Amino acid sequence: MTSDRSLYSRRQVLSLGRKALLVLGIGSIYPVSRYLRSKEAQLAVGRIASSEMPLRINWQRLGQTRFWLRQGNDGVEAIWASCTHLGCEVSYDIEQDQWLCPCHGSLYNREGQPVQGPAVSPLVRAEVKEKDGFYLLHQPPG
Repeated sequence: MTSDRSLYSRRQVLSLGRKALLVLGIGSIYPVSRYLRSKEAQLAVGRIASSEMPLRINWQRLGQTRFWLRQGNDGVEAIWASCTHLGCEVSYDIEQDQWLCPCHGSLYNREGQPVQGPAVSPLVRAEVKEKDGFYLLHQPPG
């Protein structure tokens, strides 16, 4: 005798599918929560010893950060080197004495004021505080 019954009923297959979706859903909670709490959402902080601060009037990059420093008339100044157009990292060109954005061609003068668009807002100054022989820099919110 042969049986026409299948190994699993339709109801059993649907029940198994619901259970699998539930397990996958619960299993994705942890990675999603880690992503949402990631350090990318935190603002950058830089630190340099006061004794290591170069006494130069030209902008100098602080390590592998977007902080650029210089010795200004009123003390240490810092710029957060993100283009105000779309956030690309800008760099200071000493020879041309201006900030250059490689993405869309925005130019800023040495003080961070836009000279050529598409950016229309100046580069944002970073907050500089001196504490215990160090300059602490904080990325501007934005």
